[in-house]
Amino acid sequence: MAQKSSNMIIYLTLVIITVCGICLWKFSGFNHEDGKFNMILVSFLAVTLIRIIIFTPLKFVIMSLDAAWWPLQQPPVGPDENANVESFMDKLRIKLRTLRSELIITESHRNEEVNLKYRVITEELYLTAKVFLVFLGMVLVLFDDFLYFNTKTIQHLFEYNHKFTRGLSSLTELLKVYEFIEFSLIRAFTSENNTIGGAPWIYSECNRLLGVVRLRQLRTENNRMGLHDPVFTERDYMEGWKLPYERQPYTNKFWTIYKPWVSTDYGIRDNLILGIVHHGQHLSYPETKGYINLLSDTRFKSFKILDYLIDKKWLDSNTSALFMDFSLYNADANTFSVCTLWVEQFPFGGIDTHVQVESNVFIDQIGHFSIIGMLMIFISFIICTQFARAFFVKVWYDPHSLKTLWVMLDALIVLLSILIAALLFIRGSLVQSMIHKVEISVMVDFIDFREPARLNYFADVLKGFAVALVTMRLWKVMQFAGTFQLFTETLALAWRALFFTVLITIIFIVALGIAAVTINGNHTIHFSDLDSAIVTLMCFTFGYARQVNPPDLFYGGMWLGLILYAMMGFVVKFLLINLIISMLRAQLTSAKVERDHTEKRCISFLEFLRVEYADYINFVLKVTGLKKGYNPYSGTVAENIQRKLDKDEINNEKRHKDPTAMHNNPIDEDILQLRYRERIERTFTLAAILQTQMELLERLMFGDEDGNLPDLNQDEEPGPSNRKREEQIAPSTF
Repeated sequence: MAQKSSNMIIYLTLVIITVCGICLWKFSGFNHEDGKFNMILVSFLAVTLIRIIIFTPLKFVIMSLDAAWWPLQQPPVGPDENANVESFMDKLRIKLRTLRSELIITESHRNEEVNLKYRVITEELYLTAKVFLVFLGMVLVLFDDFLYFNTKTIQHLFEYNHKFTRGLSSLTELLKVYEFIEFSLIRAFTSENNTIGGAPWIYSECNRLLGVVRLRQLRTENNRMGLHDPVFTERDYMEGWKLPYERQPYTNKFWTIYKPWVSTDYGIRDNLILGIVHHGQHLSYPETKGYINLLSDTRFKSFKILDYLIDKKWLDSNTSALFMDFSLYNADANTFSVCTLWVEQFPFGGIDTHVQVESNVFIDQIGHFSIIGMLMIFISFIICTQFARAFFVKVWYDPHSLKTLWVMLDALIVLLSILIAALLFIRGSLVQSMIHKVEISVMVDFIDFREPARLNYFADVLKGFAVALVTMRLWKVMQFAGTFQLFTETLALAWRALFFTVLITIIFIVALGIAAVTINGNHTIHFSDLDSAIVTLMCFTFGYARQVNPPDLFYGGMWLGLILYAMMGFVVKFLLINLIISMLRAQLTSAKVERDHTEKRCISFLEFLRVEYADYINFVLKVTGLKKGYNPYSGTVAENIQRKLDKDEINNEKRHKDPTAMHNNPIDEDILQLRYRERIERTFTLAAILQTQMELLERLMFGDEDGNLPDLNQDEEPGPSNRKREEQIAPSTF
């Protein structure tokens, strides 16, 4: 009783504090902006996390050291003066509740091993399901469909011709890139008055260029092709790509006419973050190599730079690819667009163009969250903390459990969550430093927002892996269900045959891809190389056949094309894929028959939950009005019992006469004996419940306040006290 009183005091205090806080926030007159208020909540979360991770362990370490070095004197143990003494009526009520519990806890429910197993499954299912839903909710909350439309719009404006600009896809040779740079990158972002700092984009006034455009060229020493991929040069040249290179004094102080001809050195950080490869139609181009040149922030200066590059023939036949990197910022939508436009030159002079745009929200992302979004952040913080706590507690008390597969999976989930938080923190710090650089520096520097974009990409990839691992963990927990067990057993039985069949299918696809590339590779984009051919064949195999037409295979002859198309359609798509499906179906049937013939003497997971949480389930059913009451069916109790017995007897006779039912559900004598013992046990329990109720009723009617019955040897004098006691009997006690 003292514990309940202390809890009520705590709850009352929290309610008072909450009501006072809401009143102060609502009626005091001050009001924060939504963004500022969200940042206050995030700061509160950060402080709470630091307290949980750092200060709480330190507090317990200090308390344990204090208790170990200066132990307190234990007070002598004496009798509890406030102990609750139960009366005889209380004991009868407790006995009645116990018997009602025994009525649903039969012999099948008293298998301690199964109960412990289901209890662990319940805890893991509750925790893992919450983590899965939180990850799913965070993905939905962080998704912004505006970024997709922004990306598509910018790609369209740079890829095709428009009224004032030249489209990248309209270029026919490498030297035409100069025209694209002039109209689409210089005139479109600068004004005729040569305003310092540039001007709004000609197609979108809310979009501004951050810094300047960077031109990066990858080139080879010669354009001859052999059996090996060409090597991109990293030598330093003089103007006009002349050798040998001689460093001139003071070239690093002003606009460096030597810079377009000198290879750029990249550090470890650039190789780590920007160590990506751009895959073109002909070659793959690394990000951390090349010769770099920057445009300026005014139209006049940029034209001077462009004229210098044209006069000195910066782009020539040895140029393999030209990358144009820049970043746009949309102030109205708070969106950064990291753009990489690049042109690839083939050995015979042809070109191929690429437009890559990444739209991200780098600053004040939380400030634009709604109430639901902030609520999801708080819930995800609490649930992820609970999941990490459960993992560390398990490993702390049982370190050997870390060697098991599923605990290692939990460790990976916790590690990925920590890495995601660290990457987002590093990205935020990097963006803040870059924004500060934009504020204090001149606009002739290249502000490389690709670094936070790459960190954001890494965080998204880790989120995907984390969701996949949580899904696998949820699959493991869901093994209590018969469907999941059946599917797992099917894979366990069929994995060898499935592996070899899939291997044969892959061999056929690769062989057909090699044949299609060899015969038709010079004529159709779908079979231009082996990777494209394999992807095309895989899409065709699984039904995505809109991109593959029979004439695409006829360049080596119509009959040979028909043979290849028939092998694709019949051997791979129908024969091998249907073979895999048929094999899985046969193994599934075999596993189902084996499961049906397996003796089941333990309760199911749902039956365990029905008994474990009987009080909560009964309360919910009672509140919602779904709890079924006794239906007399216009008859007495004896007639209803006889009707139920007759119905069961008719069903048993039908079951014995049907051979199919006997085969699918064979009779197990042990199970029948178990059910028989359970019915006898319930009968005795019902008898004990009725006897206890009668005793309780007798003591309520004829006993005193403590339930003591009067002595039968003494004649009880009639008086008003007996009538008063009868009126005080409450029907709710039954």
